[in-house]
Amino acid sequence: MVGDVAKAKMTALEHCRSNPVKPQNIPDLLKGLPHWIVWKVFTEKSDGRFDKVPICPSSGYKVSAIDQTNHMTFEEALEAHQDGSGDGVGIVLTGETVTHDNAREPLYLIGVDLDKVEGCAEKLQAAREIGKSIGSYAEVSPSGTGIRIFAVSKEPVGHGQSPSGEMYNAGRFLTVTGHGRAREVVAATDQLKALEQEWWPDDVERRVKPVLSRISQASYPDTPRRRAELAETLQYISADCDYERYRDVVWAILSTKWHNAEEIACNWCIAAPERFDQDNFELVVNSYKSQHANPVTIGSLIYWARKAGRHG
Repeated sequence: MVGDVAKAKMTALEHCRSNPVKPQNIPDLLKGLPHWIVWKVFTEKSDGRFDKVPICPSSGYKVSAIDQTNHMTFEEALEAHQDGSGDGVGIVLTGETVTHDNAREPLYLIGVDLDKVEGCAEKLQAAREIGKSIGSYAEVSPSGTGIRIFAVSKEPVGHGQSPSGEMYNAGRFLTVTGHGRAREVVAATDQLKALEQEWWPDDVERRVKPVLSRISQASYPDTPRRRAELAETLQYISADCDYERYRDVVWAILSTKWHNAEEIACNWCIAAPERFDQDNFELVVNSYKSQHANPVTIGSLIYWARKAGRHG
């Protein structure tokens, strides 16, 4: 699929700008969500890669993708882009329920990102096998070198980045090109969970152990409703903030004492890729103390989100 669209003599950015969005191929489920943004390339890197930065279409200024006040309908984002704003459109994964199955159980949108598969037979074959296994809508990335898959799941699976690929459920925006075979987004809970286990076999134990060693029991109930509430709250708090707010948001997320609290915090942080630093993030995590004289909690997040415009 990638080989059909990638141009051998084009740079990734040239490919992006020579292949406009194809709205007719984008699934109705995605187009029906009110969480779209316009993104733009500000700098092309020496190796040909480029960052995709969310912008305000009217001003061209950089904005936070997770701030819901910056979200648009698909039609609004596409029209702004086609009128000359930015280099493409993208959808924000909010962690909220996007649809329901036949039993009225909530389903969450999951994005799988397989980078740099063009030009590598092994990666391309692996990507095809993953796409076939999941069986949902897949498309070529803006650069023409990667593949992205969208599916829905009964569980909000995905831990961000891994050596084999990326999988997200919240706190992240993903570009959408429409450069794929027109088909709908389907439920693939078991397939996504199997892929998650393959990509992060020891991730939960390894990553949350430093935090869990300081925690006796959960202080914030781990339920689908609470997870959706936290995901919505974080949309109103920009990760491109001063250090103290950055640190306090991470600590507040860790205060939930959920098994994947560190993953949620990391996903929020990398929503501002230009300021994210893995070493600094780990220092903030390891500095967290559950027994603090003046603890930062979920209540702090809700307060900041309300100041930023969240209602409820």
